[in-house]
Amino acid sequence: MKPLRLTLLSIFAIVAILVFQNCNKTDPVKPIDATINILTSKAEWTVSSVNVPVTSATTDDMWINFKVSFTKTNMTTSGHPTGAQAVWPSGSYTVSEDGKSITRQDGVLMSLNPITETNFTSIFTVPDGTEIGSRIAALDGEYTFNMK
Repeated sequence: MKPLRLTLLSIFAIVAILVFQNCNKTDPVKPIDATINILTSKAEWTVSSVNVPVTSATTDDMWINFKVSFTKTNMTTSGHPTGAQAVWPSGSYTVSEDGKSITRQDGVLMSLNPITETNFTSIFTVPDGTEIGSRIAALDGEYTFNMK
């Protein structure tokens, strides 16, 4: 009877050790969730600098009042130059699994590189008017937004 008791006690001790070891471990945050957490961590992101295409109807300094705020699935933008809301519109978005880009509801892919708790850079291309709705050709091209 003693060997059986000793064996059961040993098994119980091993199981208890394994359970307690696994209790302290936390699953790593997925890149997609980390990006969403960063985007939603601030009430509002403001522009630190912008580079617009050479042929754009806007200039870099016209974007100084641009702001964006994020929820888990939507973004709200404000402070666009007059008539340039199509460059970065408000609306829904999805984050890529690797957390390095978002796709807007209009299909535009915006890279987020780098993205930290204090700033991010977004680079994206506004296609010509025949590709998305009725974009004005004067807004087409690659934009770089540095947000803080």
